[in-house]
Amino acid sequence: MRKGTLVKVLAAVLFEVVEHRVSIEVAFKRACKGRCAKSLEEREGLYEMARKLVSDYIKIICATGLKRPYSRIVRSWLKGVEESHLPEWCRLSYPKWFYFKLLNLLGDVETRELLKAMNERIYWLRINTLKSSPEEVLKELDEEGVDYVVDRDIYYMVRVKNSPKPVRLLKPVKEFKAIPQDKASAAVIEALKPEKGDTIIDMSFAPGMKTSLIEMITENGAKVVAVDLSYRRAIMGHYLLRRLGVDMSKVWIISADAADLLFRSKFDKVLLDAPCSNSGAIGKDPGLKTTITEGKISRYSSIQKRLLEKALSLGDEVVYSTCSLMPEEGELVLESFVRNVDLIRAIPWASNGYEIVDFNEDVMRLFPHRHLTEGFFIAKLRS
Repeated sequence: MRKGTLVKVLAAVLFEVVEHRVSIEVAFKRACKGRCAKSLEEREGLYEMARKLVSDYIKIICATGLKRPYSRIVRSWLKGVEESHLPEWCRLSYPKWFYFKLLNLLGDVETRELLKAMNERIYWLRINTLKSSPEEVLKELDEEGVDYVVDRDIYYMVRVKNSPKPVRLLKPVKEFKAIPQDKASAAVIEALKPEKGDTIIDMSFAPGMKTSLIEMITENGAKVVAVDLSYRRAIMGHYLLRRLGVDMSKVWIISADAADLLFRSKFDKVLLDAPCSNSGAIGKDPGLKTTITEGKISRYSSIQKRLLEKALSLGDEVVYSTCSLMPEEGELVLESFVRNVDLIRAIPWASNGYEIVDFNEDVMRLFPHRHLTEGFFIAKLRS
């Protein structure tokens, strides 16, 4: 690709991420339309370059003072950014407030390790035993030349260390025998411990990965009410569940605000994987660095408290989780509820919560630098 075209594509990606606040995947598709090479190898190389550019965006602004035009930002980045004089939050390329927030929670060394880890992407696959056996999937990964590690904590999880082709194009993935899903996401359902015969409500289910895992673990033996506020996402979730081998006679999908629903009887288990800032998923989508704000975290925290209050009225056993590194979306949400519930430490290999609360040893956090996962908060509450 000629340098002029390269600059245009990368500038278009940056424009889409910063101005339209879309994910790196969506931004790349839009920017590449009619411009990028058809060669898979070249296209994937360009994608990785775009991903690194977006991840470095805050650092570039710190070093150059440029905010527009995006083509000048790209050219400066391609030449190389002098970063030795920059403060740590700039070198790591994160918002200043975000860096200092974590610094106060984790300390200097661990904050640096965490943020460095989130500047890289970790790939996990969940073997879908509704479609295939672990042995068959691992054999197919071997045949495709994938370098992987079977997880020691969750037998159906596989970490992809290296792959000759994009993970989404691997044969088991295309056939839904293996599903791209982070280990932290699977840990949420491991904490829930679904069993055959359970009636479960998933209060924010779309796109359906956790609902499908509930059915996988119970061999389609649990009854699940799957709720999502977005009608479009609920419909997409329905089709995904079918493709993943879920018995749809066991799943009832509702498009509504879960906080407004009324039921005649309680559920055996309640899953609240709540809407959040997604600060723990920066490794997956570095564009989140440009959109996360303290105001957004505060708004989500209010939503989470309202949903958790409802969750505790729907069943005596609740798993609450967020893909967030912020205590306002984890420990501090629970502060209003812990006097009336028991907290159960359901994931023994997880880290404790932040020490800003006295119940930190009874809740769970997963971190990219410690567990090679997305950043997650998980709590199990029993009334």
